[in-house]
Amino acid sequence: MNIEFDALYASTQPDLEAVSGPLFDFSALCLKKRGNFLPHGALLKKDGQLVLVSAAPNGADGHSTSVEVLPLLHDGLRQRARELGARAIGVAENVTATREGQAPATAIKVLFEHENGLTVALYLPFKKRFLRAPELGEIFAASAEAEVRAWASSAA
Repeated sequence: MNIEFDALYASTQPDLEAVSGPLFDFSALCLKKRGNFLPHGALLKKDGQLVLVSAAPNGADGHSTSVEVLPLLHDGLRQRARELGARAIGVAENVTATREGQAPATAIKVLFEHENGLTVALYLPFKKRFLRAPELGEIFAASAEAEVRAWASSAA
């Protein structure tokens, strides 16, 4: 990571926590109750209010997949960010993550994008356990490319 990234990260810490905390909590609850979850998101309005966002394909019969839901969620977050005046957004999904020097592990990923240009991926590794809540690891962060691009110019 570099000095500019570190400064953006530090200045955005309260927004990062406001968005990622509820997304991690809801994802962990879904893992505990259902063993999995579909991508879901949140946006932080300029006034500090958090709005949770989900998506489903038209005509969904309850059997949607992450591949179907993720692009719809991104589109919905972009639209809601414009309508509501968002300063930050987050997207949670169930992924396999590899931390440097370690074996791949399942993790809750929260992709955080801020209007100041910061994009970071937070990962919370977990292990499923038979008839018990999943065992959660330690959160780690990595720089990431924006996926939602809620503040991209319309000319881009």
